[in-house]
Amino acid sequence: VMNDPEQKARVVVGGQLHTGYITMNTTMPPFDNVKVRQAVNMAINKDRIVQMINNRAVPANQPLPPSMPGYDKAFKGYPYDVAKAKALLAEAGHPDGFETQLFAMNTDPNPRIAQAIQQDLAAIGIKASIQSLAQANVIAAGGDKSGAPMIWSGGMAWIADFPDPSNFYGPILGCAGAVPGGWNWAWYCNKDLDAKAAEADSVVDPAKSADREKMWSAIYDKIMEDAPWAPVFNEQRFTLKSARMGGADNLYVDPVHIPINYDNVYVKDVQ
Repeated sequence: VMNDPEQKARVVVGGQLHTGYITMNTTMPPFDNVKVRQAVNMAINKDRIVQMINNRAVPANQPLPPSMPGYDKAFKGYPYDVAKAKALLAEAGHPDGFETQLFAMNTDPNPRIAQAIQQDLAAIGIKASIQSLAQANVIAAGGDKSGAPMIWSGGMAWIADFPDPSNFYGPILGCAGAVPGGWNWAWYCNKDLDAKAAEADSVVDPAKSADREKMWSAIYDKIMEDAPWAPVFNEQRFTLKSARMGGADNLYVDPVHIPINYDNVYVKDVQ
């Protein structure tokens, strides 16, 4: 489709409320050391992984996707820097790296992505064996505090139910999710951020929405400093819009009304 200019012109592209990420179990050595987690963030070649999935995503540098209120446009994130990653590992007491396990769901393209992550980690001395399992088994390992050192979230990654930054915090990064059977697979629990999240959530006046978004941006910036995740990409959606169809383009990639905002699109040639 994208090679045909006429058809390409009818493709509408939009962001999903989705981030694909690698979790690191912050309670499990050596991932209890923030420098190790920051090193992993610098080791991942996100552009290469995006190319592997035919550019159906954009590289991510923070937990929130770009289409989400509170996304920090000014945030630069961690650069892809193998030398700096190696130096951080050495500072953390692992000059020769270490061995670990990376859990991933066994449906395509996730094993291929896990292999790319494995190669990137090997380049800084981290030897990760891939545990490629059925979805339920990966989720079970993530919800067990001693279950999974690292997880590639693809195929199971969080897609927000509604476009609010709180939806990306509580279940997957807040203390409430760091429980047996929970979805906070990094087992990350920062009581200070939990308090700030509750404060941000208590701002309900629509006139103060910009303040609320700034509060959430600051929370996610701090999370990235603590680095319980290495965000990898944000999936994009592509919809081929027929020439007969009317309604604004964004209705065809509305992140809340998936696959299409049917209430507001229409056909132009109905008699």
